[in-house]
Amino acid sequence: MISSLRKKMFDIFAKYYEEYGIPGICGWIDTLLLLEPQDRNENQWTQRSISRRLQELFPVAKYPTSVPSINRAIKINEKYGTVLKKGSHKTGYRYIPTTGTEMITKIFEGFIDKTNICISDLKVLSKEIQDTDPTLKKITEEQILGYNAYVQLLEYALSYFEEKLSDWDTNAGE
Repeated sequence: MISSLRKKMFDIFAKYYEEYGIPGICGWIDTLLLLEPQDRNENQWTQRSISRRLQELFPVAKYPTSVPSINRAIKINEKYGTVLKKGSHKTGYRYIPTTGTEMITKIFEGFIDKTNICISDLKVLSKEIQDTDPTLKKITEEQILGYNAYVQLLEYALSYFEEKLSDWDTNAGE
């Protein structure tokens, strides 16, 4: 049986992920791996064991918890860097969470990298447009400006986060 507080943690992660268009089951998986860590060398989580454990915790689940559903969700989690995959197709894959701090850092870095790719693509398009389509040129330039501001905000937030972590590490012995 899951405590009401732990269930709230699962729900908070699911809701947060859904706000970004990511399936809530991805939040459940990350929560499970963080709350019930397995040994990093043995007894690591498999797709089957994740599916089974979520079915135990949530017999009437809000999200699909079958192995194929877990497989699809884990691929998303891997893409965002919240889950690390170990092993091989022959030996079987095992999954471990990135730590909470690693997870947040990877998410920030992923958003920064993907936004920079978009900016780069928009700059190429802007050069191609030249004066052939003034409306498209204006919209493209506005998007570049907006995305650059977004990257600066993300970089500031990441440095703030890393600074706070450093402060916690420094003050931990006090």
